[in-house]
Amino acid sequence: MSVYGRVEEVHKENREPLEYQIEQESHHRESSRLPLVKILLWSTLVTGITLGVPLLLDLMSAQEVQDFYAGWALHQTGKIYSDYYGSQGLLYYLLTYVSQGGFFFAIFEWLALVAGGFFLFRSADTLTEQGDQAGHLVTIFYMLVTGLAFGGGYATLLALPFLFAAFSLVAAYLSNPSHDKGFVRIGLALAGGFFFAPLSSLLFIAVVSLGLLVFNLGHRRFAHGFYQFLAVALGFSLVFYPTAYYSAATGSFGDAISGIRYPIDSIRFDFTSKILENMFFYGLLSLGLGFVVCIFLGLFQSKPFKLYVISVPASLVVILGLILLFFSQEPLHASYLMVVFPVFLLLLVTNIKSQQRGRSARRSRRETPVSLWSRFFKGNLYLLVFGFVYLLSVPFLMKFVLYPVPYQERNRLADLVKEETNTEDAISCMG
Repeated sequence: MSVYGRVEEVHKENREPLEYQIEQESHHRESSRLPLVKILLWSTLVTGITLGVPLLLDLMSAQEVQDFYAGWALHQTGKIYSDYYGSQGLLYYLLTYVSQGGFFFAIFEWLALVAGGFFLFRSADTLTEQGDQAGHLVTIFYMLVTGLAFGGGYATLLALPFLFAAFSLVAAYLSNPSHDKGFVRIGLALAGGFFFAPLSSLLFIAVVSLGLLVFNLGHRRFAHGFYQFLAVALGFSLVFYPTAYYSAATGSFGDAISGIRYPIDSIRFDFTSKILENMFFYGLLSLGLGFVVCIFLGLFQSKPFKLYVISVPASLVVILGLILLFFSQEPLHASYLMVVFPVFLLLLVTNIKSQQRGRSARRSRRETPVSLWSRFFKGNLYLLVFGFVYLLSVPFLMKFVLYPVPYQERNRLADLVKEETNTEDAISCMG
């Protein structure tokens, strides 16, 4: 008789040791073929839309304009965090300093999209053993990035390859607990993501840490869990301490902590018109882009234990992130949803396996699994299409139809600064 996934998994463990069972299955399975052409084409298209179009038409978010200005201003004088406000990681501002938001920045974004798609596919394929569904997930990933990262959210986008490089190793362990190697590399990768997008990375780390903790407790692997923690901490510290030492040596470490904490410190838990606007804007976007449906499935849909330990904390963290956005004082912009986007991708990964159901193992093998692509669109009542169109059209409407005057003033001020100053002048802003 058919039993839900995680209960059935426990019965199998009673029949034969878990390590032996997984080891036998892994011998009969080959890795799915990487959709390299799809990844390269999508990465090129997404880079052109999310970065090229906003730069050419001046549709960048206020946060990205400020970050790119900081990268340019560092060539003149001053230090990041101390002299220029920054809420992202040090490596991100180093990249804006080197590239100055131009062609080389686009190259790095393209590389991040390629690597992010690769590690996302490998993570999903390893964890769910469904290569076709993992390919659908990659397509959904690029579509969502095109909308959410249009003119903003670049720090999180650049952190994605590091975060999912780490998760691909975690997925390998969850699929085969007898081979728990590479945890030092997990720490190294997570630290790399942290120094691009600290807040997004901390949320991602929280989900993965809780998932590993529950998984090891469920399988009584206490010693392995302690060893893994030490290995990850070692890898993280190998990147964290040298990079943090630079901030401490320049006297900007305290300012860096304050800047990174600002999105949290600025939250006000009082109901004002701003809060209502945030709830309406981010709430509808979350509903249209599938966040709400995936949260529900992550919490209540039955699935194998290795997916369940990721889906539940991921759902809770996405809910927490949305609540923080509701009470945020930042200006409205869809790119702020990029903060929880890496965790949302984990929810999509765990939603793959749950699509196979049957009254017996033999029947489930005969059934054709429901496509993640069709399930994602139909499960959201095709709201994703409207959300995608909305995300790409609103910046144009804001600049050319609804609020053209602020954009004109910003361009006029920028032209004035270029005409009246040179590279040796110091510019001070007061507000």
